[in-house]
Amino acid sequence: MKKILILSSIVACSFAGNIDRNFDGYSYFAFGVEHFNYTEKFIYTVKNVFIGKNGKTYPANSKVAVKSKLDINQPVYLSGTLIKFNNKWDLSMDFSSTLKPNETTEDWLDRGDDSVITTNYATIMSNSMKFLMHYKFTNIHRLTFGLSYYLNTFKRYNNPEDSIGERYLVEETTSTLVLNLGYWFESNTAAKNGLRIKFNIEGGLPVYENVKNTAAPSVTFDKTSGFNISSGVSVGYTVYKGIEVDLFSNYYYMYRDGETKKVGNSTVIWPTNITQSLQGGLEIVWKFD
Repeated sequence: MKKILILSSIVACSFAGNIDRNFDGYSYFAFGVEHFNYTEKFIYTVKNVFIGKNGKTYPANSKVAVKSKLDINQPVYLSGTLIKFNNKWDLSMDFSSTLKPNETTEDWLDRGDDSVITTNYATIMSNSMKFLMHYKFTNIHRLTFGLSYYLNTFKRYNNPEDSIGERYLVEETTSTLVLNLGYWFESNTAAKNGLRIKFNIEGGLPVYENVKNTAAPSVTFDKTSGFNISSGVSVGYTVYKGIEVDLFSNYYYMYRDGETKKVGNSTVIWPTNITQSLQGGLEIVWKFD
């Protein structure tokens, strides 16, 4: 990441001479709260006779359609910059990271009646980078295209109150590269004077996927089937020339089809899953001429 930032700075400097200072570049950092909603859908094969929290008895070797559901709030940090190349092109770089993953519970629901079969403990955290080129129809209205990279880590382990025998931990790491196309709106130059509104929306398709799970360490899932939607809005006011304070909100939606792989006589499944994230908080923008 450091190499990318250094290279971007060198490129920016090469374009920095004698350009219009209006709608010039800026940098920002932000702190806030992110709300994660993560769901999976899969068919689970019961290994031994099991009585669920819903009171149902699930016989050994029976199959049940399951939907898992997790909701959590936790702190998040964001930073980024917008670099002006010339009157037609800009580059934006945005970074986001979960500061501290909080422990929550994950319910496994019987899709037949949405009753709770069992409950796990779980944590989820996410890191992301987004690089977008801006083609400016005007300074206000822009076409954007580029890449996003996501690194998500999801951990679950059984609830000690419901467990029998050994406790177990499963950790899944997903890295994804997404190709984006979108629209960006900037109402005014940053940190200069008065009110500024920014809005962006992108649709994305995964071009690279790498999923590893400790439950099947020899298997890598790499199916790039699904889509992303991301959007953001911020409303800011210049409190001092060169300093702007914003309220912001970002939304991310990631859908991935499941994938099945054979390992010897066993079948390993990565379930169809949906990750949603809603972020909000306070942002400081600065731009010094």
